[in-house]
Amino acid sequence: MKKLYLSRMAPNPRKPIILMAAKGINIDEVHDIEVIEVDFSKGEQMSEEFAKINPLKLVPVLVLEDGTVLNDSQAICEYLDRVYGERSVMGNDVVQRAKICSMRRAAELEVLYPLMMAFQHSHPSKAHRVDQVPEFAPKSVQWAVNALTYFENVLKDQDYLVDNQLSYADIVLYLALDFSKVLKVDPTAQGEGLARFYQRMNEQFGLKKMNPAT
Repeated sequence: MKKLYLSRMAPNPRKPIILMAAKGINIDEVHDIEVIEVDFSKGEQMSEEFAKINPLKLVPVLVLEDGTVLNDSQAICEYLDRVYGERSVMGNDVVQRAKICSMRRAAELEVLYPLMMAFQHSHPSKAHRVDQVPEFAPKSVQWAVNALTYFENVLKDQDYLVDNQLSYADIVLYLALDFSKVLKVDPTAQGEGLARFYQRMNEQFGLKKMNPAT
């Protein structure tokens, strides 16, 4: 039995949940995956027991039957995309895969990661992990907001980022937009295209939809 350690509230652990949902698969119903919730509020990811699984003390983590440990969200999603379901959200040919990878990287590096860094440097819960520089947070948020212009230009005339069909790049951008609310950024106020995109994705993959406990 494979074991998938995750938290349903944070952006990176939500990636595999949404990826599987985009393929029409409920992660909690996969017969050979045991989903294990890591409670951030209790600091379970910081425990010695969890550190034996992932010394980086981060989620998600996928442990395969042979003991192989995948402790990166991108690697986990690549694995799940290839092993489960028929339709690939990573791309169906080499050119499409490259385009999705390019757009996903832009969403990750220009929007999601700056927002995550802003959170790391501003939220009290992260003070034990980060030598916080509070003035760094608003600059990181602004970096992400500025980058959204690029995605607005792409989405103003189409529903999705690549070949106008749902892909992993859309999942990453949606998670960035959803996370931006924690930092007081309104994802529906960054352009009409982005607003339509966010609302559509949130209806399909929002926290309440993906979290059986809510």
